[in-house]
Amino acid sequence: MIRDPRKAAVIAIGDELLEGRHADTNSGAIARRLADLGIDVVEFRVLGDERDRLARTMWELCERYPLVVATGGLGPTLDDVTREAAADAAGVNLVRDASVEAHLRELFARRKREFAESNLRQAELPDGAQLMPNQNGTAPGFRVWIGGGVLAVLPGPPRECFDMLERELVPWLLATCGRGEHFATASFHLVGLAESSFADRAGDWMARDANPRMGVTAHQGTLRVTLRARAATRERAEERIAARQAAFRERFARELFSEDEPRLAFVVGRELVARGLTITTAESCTGGMVAEFLTEVPGISAVFREGFVTYANEAKVARLGVPGELLERHGAVSREVAAAMAAGAARAGNARIAIAVSGIAGPDGGTAEKPVGLVCFGLAVDGVVTSHELRFPPVDRHTIRTFATHAALELVWRALRAPQA
Repeated sequence: MIRDPRKAAVIAIGDELLEGRHADTNSGAIARRLADLGIDVVEFRVLGDERDRLARTMWELCERYPLVVATGGLGPTLDDVTREAAADAAGVNLVRDASVEAHLRELFARRKREFAESNLRQAELPDGAQLMPNQNGTAPGFRVWIGGGVLAVLPGPPRECFDMLERELVPWLLATCGRGEHFATASFHLVGLAESSFADRAGDWMARDANPRMGVTAHQGTLRVTLRARAATRERAEERIAARQAAFRERFARELFSEDEPRLAFVVGRELVARGLTITTAESCTGGMVAEFLTEVPGISAVFREGFVTYANEAKVARLGVPGELLERHGAVSREVAAAMAAGAARAGNARIAIAVSGIAGPDGGTAEKPVGLVCFGLAVDGVVTSHELRFPPVDRHTIRTFATHAALELVWRALRAPQA
C-alpha cells in the first residue's frame, strides 16, 4: 500500500527541455490532474538525459515525497536513460518484459515496419516494476518503489503521457490510496484587474490555510482564479465551493467575464454572434491582432464585417476618413484620432460596433509626452463614440501589442454588458 500521497514532485526529463528546444508542457498538466485528486505537487524538476544525476534526483525525491511522477526519456536510443536511472535509484537491474517485447514485435509487424533491435530497450523495466501499458506509442511506463516513495514514469510525448496518466496512473492512485478527503473545484476568469489589486480585494480568501484554497495566475491582461475546497464528504466540499463561488461572483462582478472559457475573445465573439451585433475593427499598433483573435471564434463570419489595418496616417485618412487636421493637431496616437478611427470603421463597414487601436509599441518612437506603452482606443456603438487611453509598462513590443488587444476586447465586452447594448 502506498502511504497517503498528499504531496508529490514531478520530473521532466530531456536534454531538449534544458536546451530550450522544447517547452515542458507535461509537468503543469500532471500537477493540475493530481490536484484534482487532492495531491499537491510541491516541486518541479527539469533534468537532462544524464543517468547518474537522474538516479540521484529520483532517490532524493522519493525519500522526500510519497509520490514522484517522471515523464520522458523512454525512447529506444542510447540517450534515453530514464529506465536505467530508475533501476539504479531502486537498486535493481533491468529485466526484459516478455509481454512488452511481444507487443512491440506485433505492433511493428502490423505497421509493416522493420523491427530494429534497439526497440528491445523499451521492453526493459526495473526488476519488480509494475507495467503501465502505452495505448498510443511504443514506450511503456512503469511504477517502481524507491526508498520511501513510488516513482511513476510516463512517456514524454504529451498525447502518450496524458493518456497513460488518465488510463493507468490515476485509477491506480484512487484504488491504492483512496481519497481520504473529497475535493470540489471551480475557476473564474477576470479582466481589467491587476494581480496585486486582486490580492488586496480577495483578502484572507488567499491565505494558505484557507478552505477553499485560492490560486491566481496572470496571463496577458487576464487573470485565472482557481478554487479547491476539501471536506470529509463530497457533498460538504461542494457546499463549500458553492458558497465561495457565490461570494466571489458578487465581489468581482465587474471583472468576471467567464467561469469556463479562458479566452476573452471567445466570450466577446460568441456574445456578438448570439445577439447578431455586427463589428468592425480599425488597428494601427496591434496590426490586426484584434481581428485575428475575434476571427478565431467559430461562426464569427455572421457578424464580423471587416478589419482595417491603417498603419500610415495616409491610410487612416483614405480608408477611415480621419480628418488630416486632426492628425496634425493631436498626432496618430491620441484619443481624438482613435475615436475618429472607430467612427470611420463603423461607417465604412456598416457595423453597429467598431473598435479602434492606436499606440506606441516600441522599442522606439516614444517621447516624454507620449512614451512607449501609450495606447489609445476608440469605441463606436450604434453611433455613440467614446475614447480611452491606457499606459502599459514599456516592455517588449509583442507584449504591449498583446495587452492592447486584450484591452480593446475588454472595451467591447463592457459595451456588451451595458444596459443599452
